[in-house]
Amino acid sequence: MSKEKVNRDLPSPSEIVIEKYGRSREDNSSDTSSVRGRGRLKALTKKVIAANRLLSAEQIHLAGQDPGIDPKSVDYDIHTRCKIFCADFSEKDATTVKNLTNESLEEFLQKERPSESRVRWINIDGISWDVIKILSIHYDLHPLAIEDSLQGDQRTKLDQYQNHLYVSLLLHSLVEPTDKKNGERNSERNSERNSERNSEINDESDEKTRTRYRKDLLTMNHREDSIYLETHRLLRKQKLHVTVEQVSIFLLENHILITIFKCSGSSVYRPILARINQPKTLLRTAQEASLLMEAVIDGIVDLAIPIKDSYRHQIAELEGKLLIRPKMDYTRELHIISGELTILKRTLGPVQGLVTLLREHSDEKNLISNLARTYFMDVSDHIIEIVDDLDTMTKITENLVNMIFNLIAYETNENMRIIAIFSIVFLPMTFIAGFFGMNFSKFPELNYDMSYFWWVTGVSTAIMFMVGTYSIWIKWVSRFFRYLQRKRNMSARKSDRREIERRNLVTDEK
Repeated sequence: MSKEKVNRDLPSPSEIVIEKYGRSREDNSSDTSSVRGRGRLKALTKKVIAANRLLSAEQIHLAGQDPGIDPKSVDYDIHTRCKIFCADFSEKDATTVKNLTNESLEEFLQKERPSESRVRWINIDGISWDVIKILSIHYDLHPLAIEDSLQGDQRTKLDQYQNHLYVSLLLHSLVEPTDKKNGERNSERNSERNSERNSEINDESDEKTRTRYRKDLLTMNHREDSIYLETHRLLRKQKLHVTVEQVSIFLLENHILITIFKCSGSSVYRPILARINQPKTLLRTAQEASLLMEAVIDGIVDLAIPIKDSYRHQIAELEGKLLIRPKMDYTRELHIISGELTILKRTLGPVQGLVTLLREHSDEKNLISNLARTYFMDVSDHIIEIVDDLDTMTKITENLVNMIFNLIAYETNENMRIIAIFSIVFLPMTFIAGFFGMNFSKFPELNYDMSYFWWVTGVSTAIMFMVGTYSIWIKWVSRFFRYLQRKRNMSARKSDRREIERRNLVTDEK
């Protein structure tokens, strides 16, 4: 295949945020309306171009092409300033190189691996073709795995290739959205750094930029265009929202692990790095890359627990409100909750099958050790508990919706019952008033006193009341007769007991 250049200049996450929130320098410095107009047009043009690039970047594999990506014959203009580190450790020692960049990665890999290193872990935050190309050529990664890691939005799966395993799954994070003022200040700082290509990039702000680049949970079900769902989603009241990003994991021979987070995986790898830097931990003593992969997947699964707890807390609070005062407005919130829980289950449910496959996986090269399979059982317990809780909360929301309709229907029936009682009371009076209001030529009753009308009305009302409450009177009468029957039975048992006692006394005297 001849070398080709695919025109997909995917802007870095910081550039996308700048084009969304930032303003050009002409807008800030110019005083004339013409300059401001040109600046606005330029900013709008950049915004449209960035959106088109972002959409085109999602289609790495075009129709008619060979499956997979050959890094030696294809080049993509997808470049992001990645955050890279490499950790080499053994039972006795651990070293971490954190200042790796897109340019220095290839030179670092060409160096000889330390002799005391038993496990090597390479982590990349961000998707950039130059970094993936270097790793693919150096470690001979499979073209299909390269395509999956580069394309993004892959389903959760496990693929086995000749010299490595490839794992793809989603990282769920519960984050706080940045306010507008901080977003504008960060955008201005990012624009200044992007305008100066030779300046040093701040790691902390770059990580925040990548975090903002994560996808929202609503996009997983194509609900991102619904302004109503975005405004009324459940966790928005707590100033929280759920984000997702793809994670690609390569488990190679010689105890090498490569993890690629689409945006930022600091919440996953920071605790693991702390465990690696401490002596006599399980990762240090085991010296296995498969156990390190288990720690990464376990961290990804554990990050879903706060999300589950947040939804459970909100559902419990909403259930308390429903029991106090049910309202139809709550059905709208429950519908939104049910939709979000369904999306969570759809994205977290496949992880349960993935962990089961990893726990039962076996191959000739024994990439996954028996110790790692043992600890994958703990990860399986966690994900099963999360999925079961999501199922339970989904059923609770459905039951709450049914309870609302049942309670409202009950209140409606009670109101109709009261109205029916008033109708029964006033129906005879209405009938008699209409009857006496007829224009007959001879009507002797019209000459009677007013008390005659009320006497007839009272009797008719009493009869109607007795007919309307017939079932109630029948219950009361049946209860009264049952009460009398019980009294007679008790008196008969007492008399029989006294008769038996009298006979016993007579027998004793004899």
